[in-house]
Amino acid sequence: MSQLHYFLTGNTAQGHMSLIPEALKSIQYLCIVDGPYLSDNSAIMQRFYESLKDEGVELELIHHPSDPDHLQGIIFPAINLAILSSTPPHRILAEKHQESVTTLNVYDFYNMEVIDAQRATLDDLTVRITELHQEAYKGYAQALNIHDEWEKIYIDQSSFKAANAFAEQLMHKLLPDREPRGRSSDTKYRFLGAATPKGAVDFVPELTLGLKRYLIKGRPGSGKSTLLRKLVARGTELGYDLEIYQCGLDPKSLDMVICRELGFAIFDSTAPHEYEPTFDTDEIIDMYEISINPSTDDQFKDELAEISARYREQMKQSNKLLKEAEVLEHKRAELTQSALNMDSLNQAENLIVQSIKAFINRSK
Repeated sequence: MSQLHYFLTGNTAQGHMSLIPEALKSIQYLCIVDGPYLSDNSAIMQRFYESLKDEGVELELIHHPSDPDHLQGIIFPAINLAILSSTPPHRILAEKHQESVTTLNVYDFYNMEVIDAQRATLDDLTVRITELHQEAYKGYAQALNIHDEWEKIYIDQSSFKAANAFAEQLMHKLLPDREPRGRSSDTKYRFLGAATPKGAVDFVPELTLGLKRYLIKGRPGSGKSTLLRKLVARGTELGYDLEIYQCGLDPKSLDMVICRELGFAIFDSTAPHEYEPTFDTDEIIDMYEISINPSTDDQFKDELAEISARYREQMKQSNKLLKEAEVLEHKRAELTQSALNMDSLNQAENLIVQSIKAFINRSK
């Protein structure tokens, strides 16, 4: 069965950002893996995935921006069921979800004598991990300010008339007029990528597989996100179901829109998620060519190079802080893993797995 990969939380210029509450609006059955430590929760999530991946239902895999190799959640959209990891300081509170909720309370499976013996060290690590994330967020905010300088040069050299005319033409091409369908558009908000300890990570190839792809090229401020917003506005007005992917640095900006019922994806194909045409059906949309004074790059060459260098250095420094936090997370994991009563934990996990498998079979 197909699997989608994406993020629902991000390390952004606005701090920690979560789209999980929005995603839960379509979920009827929720399993929360509630535990104190990211590493232990991640191991549990991986075991759930291994146990359920071959059940013959579509999966959506939510990756964790603080460790993108690990899962923060698994969604089974066909049966409106989700398993989500919950850790401090951004816990998912069961009482805020109105539907059926099962909680795997990982706290119950720790040998507290082992934890208490390491309490001071664990608390110090937890505080420092939080501090490093906060420092990284401040750095991302500074990077976004620099990016605004970058954008302003191109905005001042833009033809909004040309950009708007192109957007109008593209909107009608991709999202044709049709009769009202009797229900509102089903819009799903996600992140296609995130700032992580590994640098920028995205899932564009996985998300766009099998779709007609439009790769938007251009410069900062050339109207890429504005074009996507216009498409979203028209798509929702006409009742098309859309996947809307926000920018992992600036959540107010959009990076991609997918309409699977019409078979297309259109996305910002510039760094840090820059792709070139791979399939014969791929098309490039060059916003620089469409709407920017063609002499801009040459006219502002030195200024643009200086801004670009400052931006990349600031992003590099903030990503480095996330890496330092990841190292401390691994140190904390070494202290906590031996404290888990794995026999009892595995028994609890197996009960949940069997319950989900039975629910999947009843739903087929």
